[in-house]
Amino acid sequence: MYRLVYMSTPKRPLSREDLDAMLAAATRNNNRNGITGILIQDHKRFLQYLEGNEDRVEETFARISLDKRHHAIFRLKSGVIVRRQFPGWSMASKTVDQSGSLTNVVRELVKACDRDVAEELLNFAAARDRAT
Repeated sequence: MYRLVYMSTPKRPLSREDLDAMLAAATRNNNRNGITGILIQDHKRFLQYLEGNEDRVEETFARISLDKRHHAIFRLKSGVIVRRQFPGWSMASKTVDQSGSLTNVVRELVKACDRDVAEELLNFAAARDRAT
């Protein structure tokens, strides 16, 4: 099993409709490709965790990297994992409101994850919270 975590910045604010359409497409593609994961959006950044077959995950990331809706795409972590962390979610999504804490949202989403994965995602979220 392979995972890839990245952050990116939307080029413009996304409406609820924009985000819903993006998530619907991601869900369809991920179901077809055997990819699971989460997408968290705080109106300033996306934090996404993808897991599945390495080639499929890397192809998905390459496609995302070419998407004109966002830029400043940074791979935070990639590599082999022991098991799926989000097996039931072809693409779980959570939007953090303007005054919310990304860390609190991530803490809820990673409750069933392996400790090292949960800590990594929480550390990314905490760093983002400190930067805002």
